[in-house]
Amino acid sequence: MRRSLYREYRPQTFDELAGQAHIARTLKNAVETDTVAHAYVFAGPRGTGKTSTARILAKALNCTGTADAPRSRPTAHPCGVCDHCRAIAGSVSLDVIEMDAASNRSIDDIRDLRDRVAYAPVEGRFKVYIIDEVHMLTREAFNALLKTLEEPPGNVVFVLATTEPHKIPETIISRCQRFDFRRPQVHDIARLLARIVESENQRSDDERGGPPVEIQEAALLEIARHSQGGFRDAIGTLEKLISYGEGAIHPADVLEALGVTRTDLLFEVTDICIERRTAEALQYVQRLANEGVDFPQFIRDLLRHLRQVFLLQHLEGAAEDEAALRALGQTVELDDELVRRLLPQANQLQPREVVGMIETMGQAQRDIKDGLDARLQLELALVKVTRPQVDASAAGLEERLRRLESGLGATRYACETAGAKAEAPAEGVPAEAETDTVEPAAPSSEGVETPVVHPAPEAASPSDQGPQITLDRVRRAWELVLQRVQSVNVGLYASLRDAHPSALAGERLTVTMPSNFALTRVREPGNDDVLAAAFADTLGRRLTAEFVLGNATSTPPEPAARRQPPLDFTETINLTKELLDAEELDEP
Repeated sequence: MRRSLYREYRPQTFDELAGQAHIARTLKNAVETDTVAHAYVFAGPRGTGKTSTARILAKALNCTGTADAPRSRPTAHPCGVCDHCRAIAGSVSLDVIEMDAASNRSIDDIRDLRDRVAYAPVEGRFKVYIIDEVHMLTREAFNALLKTLEEPPGNVVFVLATTEPHKIPETIISRCQRFDFRRPQVHDIARLLARIVESENQRSDDERGGPPVEIQEAALLEIARHSQGGFRDAIGTLEKLISYGEGAIHPADVLEALGVTRTDLLFEVTDICIERRTAEALQYVQRLANEGVDFPQFIRDLLRHLRQVFLLQHLEGAAEDEAALRALGQTVELDDELVRRLLPQANQLQPREVVGMIETMGQAQRDIKDGLDARLQLELALVKVTRPQVDASAAGLEERLRRLESGLGATRYACETAGAKAEAPAEGVPAEAETDTVEPAAPSSEGVETPVVHPAPEAASPSDQGPQITLDRVRRAWELVLQRVQSVNVGLYASLRDAHPSALAGERLTVTMPSNFALTRVREPGNDDVLAAAFADTLGRRLTAEFVLGNATSTPPEPAARRQPPLDFTETINLTKELLDAEELDEP
């Protein structure tokens, strides 16, 4: 039986390491200058080449070369054909010991390893211990390993591979050289897959066991995008597609094999959200259910789509420059065709709307992980996005307020335009009474008195001062105002929490306070500025607040000179005793 593709095309030299040039260069120099460390930590996501790099390092340390070119010392370019290189590649070398810390994590396993470390290499120059998923070791096992790392034999090299380096004790990491493996870029993975396809097609029919592999470049990019930065995952997906069926492999075949959402569905649901079609959004979820779509996977794919829209919005002018777009596409995963389809959606949405959609879908994803029904959470998320008035959160309230302001501004403009047309004078009828001031007539040269007319400056239109502020609008925005106050002054927020706006006259708002104590607190110096700034942030207008007690609707504001200073500790205690009929306890 033939080996899997990811094992067949595992990198065998430092030059074949894809996407990890910084690590390959450092290790090659260390081998050439005889400065190889006694212990390394290889940290990075799964499928990025940590174990393969450890094996290549073992080859470099033990390669003896060919009969024509024997080598008596380590080399940065192992031959791959000597007995040591072939034994390491086939996982049968007695001097390269691989250990899975996930299943051998106890102190007894590490003690056994420590006892065997003292023995000399069987065949090669160095013994190389590769401990995979080393973060799974117990605390006692780490302590036992620490002693070995402090005083290792000169012919032993440890390679500790992990996907979670933060779980390794600092005492271990400080005794090792650490290399961080990066997630490869999409185009790096696609190029590797293309090389594998080319190598497979160069094999004979008997070796290949089937017809030549035909796969579109777009399909390779689709595989790379969904591999989450792992070479092994990408190669595994390619192998599954090769066995998937006959004929050329298209992007749709990749999506079907992976079980991910078709791109057209993602564009469709985004358009539904842009146009606020709630009923159609719920019907869309029913369609997904009828097609057997996995809802958690759909939310992950939709989040990826919204991320691309978000990134495209913030590329500014780069989307119009093809050269800049190709350069950016390697890092943000945007190709020319995808940009062409994403641009209309990016232009129809405000950045804050995209952020809100991402946050809503992310919360749905977290709720599903907590055990809630996946379909219900998707439906709730789509309803919140298409109908913000049902969202009781601060973000939903702020979105409703913005939409209300936008609607009020448009309605007011229409009303003023219609009123201006209705009040315009008929043709030939003077309108001096409205726009001009008339002085007594002055005699002309012919003895006829002619009135002197001075046009008056045009009054500022109310629409120029921003949306109209009404008491009803202030009451709807009161909760959001209090949240702004809370972020600046918690004490003022506590005093205003049970208060409510009761009257509005121009720029002066009357706020009814629940108690005399709260009234005293809100009148402390500086609080009026905090509240005015909160009104400005929320309503776009600084309002001056007057605080009254109980059912009163208006009281004259206290002169600034007569305002009481903030209460000190003793006064606060006395006022609390008076209001609550309390007494102090004679305790320290």
